[in-house]
Amino acid sequence: MSEALLPPEILAKADVRHDEYAWRIGDLPEVIEAARAQGLRNIGGQLQIRTEDAIGECDWVQIDACQLIPPMLPWEAQVEMAANVALQDLQLLKAEFNFAREIKEAFPEPVERLLAAGGKIEDAIWFVWYADTEADA
Repeated sequence: MSEALLPPEILAKADVRHDEYAWRIGDLPEVIEAARAQGLRNIGGQLQIRTEDAIGECDWVQIDACQLIPPMLPWEAQVEMAANVALQDLQLLKAEFNFAREIKEAFPEPVERLLAAGGKIEDAIWFVWYADTEADA
């Protein structure tokens, strides 16, 4: 769990369950930049629903920041490239997908329970995010 190496102010914004860190979509640029600053390589992640009684992934709404990065590059170059790819791909996902619609369509029952209890769909939209260290790679 290299994500645990992120600064406390970033970790404070995360929801941690089953050893996975997830953040709000709006916090991801800050998470990506913090990982870069810590020398962590942004791996990527997926859109998730996270409610009191449910966790599920929309694995078709994902970022794979390391997919095209040659592993023989120096670590610092991998860190930079992965951060740049992650930020760019995040913008593409925001333009391509309506995250609330994806969550509602993929997980109708947990969304119905959330809304019936007075919650908002925005409360259920998270993005699980992974990063690694050179030693992990």
